[in-house]
Amino acid sequence: MSPETAPEILESEWAPDSGFFWNIRQGRFVKEEYERALRKLEAISVAEGAMIPRRLVSLLWYIPTFMEWQRERVRENGGNVEEFKKAITRMTNEVERVLGVP
Repeated sequence: MSPETAPEILESEWAPDSGFFWNIRQGRFVKEEYERALRKLEAISVAEGAMIPRRLVSLLWYIPTFMEWQRERVRENGGNVEEFKKAITRMTNEVERVLGVP
């Protein structure tokens, strides 16, 4: 998936009721939704030296922080916190792959 088309596709994961990020904000960690969102991140391909659209950067950099903030909500809602911690790590790794690290 190109950096130009990725924002629209990733934004669907913030959609009320059906989006992965929306649901973890409600304390609902659904593994199938997580895997769907992760596949979207894994599909993003950015060529070395390419410019990345600002909206894509804003969507990506926020994911690890946002997920960390939801850890307690997931726990309070009876979610599998160990699986959620692994999900945060995998998402963070994908964000780093796309954006790079300092």
